[in-house]
Amino acid sequence: MLRSSLLLAATVLATPTLAQPSAAPTRPTDCMVRVTTAPASWLIQGYDPYGSSLPEGTFSITFVNDGGTECRFAPLFDLSQPPFGLSKRTGKPIGYALVNLTDSQDVTPRSGRSLRTPSLRELILAPNESKTLLYKLVANSDDVREAGMFTQDVTIKAQDRSFRSFGGMQLVLGLEVLPSARIGLAGAYSVSKGQAVVDLGELRTGVAPVPLQLRVNSTGSYDLQVVSANSGKLRLGSTEWTIPYTVSIGGDAVNLSGASTLSGPTGAGYRRESLPIQFVIGDVSDRRAGTYSDVISISVTAR
Repeated sequence: MLRSSLLLAATVLATPTLAQPSAAPTRPTDCMVRVTTAPASWLIQGYDPYGSSLPEGTFSITFVNDGGTECRFAPLFDLSQPPFGLSKRTGKPIGYALVNLTDSQDVTPRSGRSLRTPSLRELILAPNESKTLLYKLVANSDDVREAGMFTQDVTIKAQDRSFRSFGGMQLVLGLEVLPSARIGLAGAYSVSKGQAVVDLGELRTGVAPVPLQLRVNSTGSYDLQVVSANSGKLRLGSTEWTIPYTVSIGGDAVNLSGASTLSGPTGAGYRRESLPIQFVIGDVSDRRAGTYSDVISISVTAR
């Protein structure tokens, strides 16, 4: 391999100089507040609107004085973009409350920013001093109308009485609403050993005169799963005597020969529906007298 090189020589005229001492780093002389949150986003996760828990969560903020003088300020929240409320960018926002648990103060930015009142306590931090405050975020469950993730961007500010800001950061508040559904019965039934019992009366071929409805509450679309223990037959005790029958729910026939699925209406938003249940009895001729029965299991799955 051939190589080439070029050597450059340069000369300079040097004159003695006095060494200058290097300047030591100096701390800022003004108040400077560093803000950190735990966790980074305040999300209420896994809220089931039909469950027993409230949509709330507890979080914290740490304020650190990185300046060289005492800091005196109040922690305030501003909306990065109105209107107020947690949203999916469409539909009605979900209201919420933001409470400083450490000082028992409501700092909810309902009008676009936290309301500064004469009773609002200030933090006083010496240089290098830090303080952590606890906050609770509580969403208004009455405003929840569908499943999904609802958020709002806010800005935390360390602000004095002259509205000067010494530091801050952006924060995401949020509520995750799970797809959820519940079912129940209304009409002519009784309860025995935790099970709903429907008396079809004296068995005659045709529609059984039993007023019965399936109540469905859902955060959106849902599916119904229906299973008959005897595959669509009313059985006399443990004998082989049976009577065929069919069921319809909300006007849709159910295939009881195996596990059957009925799809509810599509679309987002809460649903509160009452679906009529109808029993149609098959041929009852030449059957032994007695009480014939079956067990139907109905479950609901939110989509």
